[in-house]
Amino acid sequence: MTTSSIYPQVIFIGIAGPSGCGKTSYATHLVNHLHSPFNIIQLDHFFYRKININHPILGRIESEEEPETLHVESLLKLLRQIKYEPEKMTAYHRKNISIKDNKYIFVIVEGFILFALSDELTNMFDIRIFFESTLSLCRMRRYRRRQKIDAQIPDEQVTVSNEFQQWFDHLVWTA
Repeated sequence: MTTSSIYPQVIFIGIAGPSGCGKTSYATHLVNHLHSPFNIIQLDHFFYRKININHPILGRIESEEEPETLHVESLLKLLRQIKYEPEKMTAYHRKNISIKDNKYIFVIVEGFILFALSDELTNMFDIRIFFESTLSLCRMRRYRRRQKIDAQIPDEQVTVSNEFQQWFDHLVWTA
């Protein structure tokens, strides 16, 4: 284990909020603005399985939106390693930025239920940011991302399918 006198202090910044509210865009901005030696750590990277659920409105469906679909212990293990051994290489290290270049090492983690998974995980964050947005905006952004709709096409020309709307409104939005 390294000592804090050798390496800069690690500061964890967590960003949570509904799907499609801009967490990843803001996290990307922070990584670059704060010269983080780490790429964004996305909660989605710790997804490991779909589960079947009995949803009161949608019926029996396969879901990727439940906390049980995430391997939280792997995320905790990674964050502990970064906290105590920031020089030890991970898949998240950026090649062009040195660990020793700054007084602080900012590590940005983002995910829709980031602060609802465990007290231990929530308490690891030195800074917690929670985004809010409207259902209609988040639904449209998620639909556009899923369907790979060109950014040049205005929202007014995009028709969200009823099936997607039901899924998003009753499963994703309520998560």
